[in-house]
Amino acid sequence: MKARLIHLFAFIALTLIAAIGFINLTDYSTRPGASGIAPERLDLADLSDVSWDLERTAGDTPVLLFFYHPKCPCTAATVRVLERLLPRTKSPPAITAFAYCPQDESDEWIQSRTTETLSHLDNTRIVIDRGGELSARFGAMVSGHILLYGSDRRLSFSGGITPYRGHEGDSPGSIDLLHRINSPHHDCRTWAVFGCSIDAGREPEQ
Repeated sequence: MKARLIHLFAFIALTLIAAIGFINLTDYSTRPGASGIAPERLDLADLSDVSWDLERTAGDTPVLLFFYHPKCPCTAATVRVLERLLPRTKSPPAITAFAYCPQDESDEWIQSRTTETLSHLDNTRIVIDRGGELSARFGAMVSGHILLYGSDRRLSFSGGITPYRGHEGDSPGSIDLLHRINSPHHDCRTWAVFGCSIDAGREPEQ
């Protein structure tokens, strides 16, 4: 009898631990990151050395800015969603991916599977965001934050395109981004971003 009670209590304890762990994992996966305020208009002069290249590449096409932390495991899902979304656009936007890099690290620090995948996307270039200066300027505080500026350089989309942290598949954000790339809008929609923090001098949250 005593042995049965011990086994019963052990089973209950393990079940509670598993339930608590599942709840914590679910909360972490579905908790969006913070976000700042993105400029309502894209002023290419604000991007200094990046500006000329953006102007030359973009022309009258929409401009998509992608801010990410190369070491964030969650961002891989965002990149794969973007990779599948681009062939469904009428005309691919001009994409600039800003890779966070600490001030005291070499340029090679940004090399990762995420960076490699981004570099192979059509009409995409990688720019090193030293110390997170550009991401801060554009209000992007979480890896995977996307900003879409229309041909009129007005902000049309701000946020993420995954349903929750590290998960792929269509989401309201990804569907809205595709719609706004294909059909110009004069308003801006914002969506939650699920990913690791972009923070100078710190590794992303795991």
